[in-house]
Amino acid sequence: MSSSIEAKTHNNNKTILQVVPALVSGGVERGTIEIAKSLKESGYNSIVISAGGPLVSKLAQLDIKHININVASKNPFIMCKNVGLIRDVIEEYKVDIVHARSRAPAWSCYRATRGSRAKFITTFHGIYNFSGLFKRYYNSVMTKGEIIIAVSNFVKQHIIENYNVAEDRIKVIYRGVDYRYFNPANITNDLYLKFSEKYQVINNIPVILLPSRMTSWKGQMVLVEALNLIKDLDFYCLMVGDLSKHPNFTQRINDRIMKCKLQRKIQIFGNEINMIGLYGVSDIILSTSIEPEAFGRTIIEAQAMEKLVIATNIGGAAETIIDGVTGYHVEPKNAQDLADKIRRCLSILNTEKAKQITIAARKSVIDNFSLDLMLRKNLEIYESLLR
Repeated sequence: MSSSIEAKTHNNNKTILQVVPALVSGGVERGTIEIAKSLKESGYNSIVISAGGPLVSKLAQLDIKHININVASKNPFIMCKNVGLIRDVIEEYKVDIVHARSRAPAWSCYRATRGSRAKFITTFHGIYNFSGLFKRYYNSVMTKGEIIIAVSNFVKQHIIENYNVAEDRIKVIYRGVDYRYFNPANITNDLYLKFSEKYQVINNIPVILLPSRMTSWKGQMVLVEALNLIKDLDFYCLMVGDLSKHPNFTQRINDRIMKCKLQRKIQIFGNEINMIGLYGVSDIILSTSIEPEAFGRTIIEAQAMEKLVIATNIGGAAETIIDGVTGYHVEPKNAQDLADKIRRCLSILNTEKAKQITIAARKSVIDNFSLDLMLRKNLEIYESLLR
């Protein structure tokens, strides 16, 4: 009997339930689906609970059960109602592990597992702010899992410093990227031409990309100031991301671009679904957040695409780049530092030095931040709990 068949036989009738607020879009949601798929392939019964969304169809294609419960709601009455609904799921499907990925559903899951057969674990996907004692208490549900998964060492340290949690209960599992998909070999000539036209890319003009929703803490204003310092150079900058939530800030960015007379060098676009096409027409990828992010998925995606990456040296981003080896770090809010690093990257484009950095970056992703590694480490945690 093969080892894969043995694994499936061993895992037969073991059921893992993941609970996420909704399946609309985003890295957490994609990760949930990727883990659900991996569980099914490994012989587990895999179930996902959410309030629904477009990505539910992905689960249907994989023949993975989805149960629609309004776990996205923060209404206390709905959260209490969800306790009973989730407990019914645990009993009906003989759930062994409940894995919660957000605070509101985590409260319902935590209470549903009390006195049940199921073990409870959580993943800290972000850093939650503390605006008072109640908010701290609300956040604390993410520390009630038998095992707490942190998406970076930065998040792990945050948990240790702000909650009364034993360090050995926290396991760091970096978010993973599918390096087979995020691969420069997947940029066909047709795809390149399509995205060059869509984003008005001009031949032989280096493209700088900031893939991020439009909000002040993502550092768009710092980037405009940095580019204003080097506007004598040839470049074309794309700011691409969700524009819907902060229209006033978007207008401020546009006004500043106009005042700096950079409107021909900086363009703002809304969300892009096909990220490899966008990375494909870009030369330098930025992450300019002025507040620490839990991880920063676009950094490893861009590294996997063998692009030069510049990111602020705070939060999880400090763990995904080796400065000068796999990319470059800059100080947050420091327009001059960012300008200098962009100038540096522009000067080495299409050189052996750039090639050394981008090849090292892709290797680092494959070795440390791959989807395969993330899935394997999650499965190891499930197996350790089942033992």
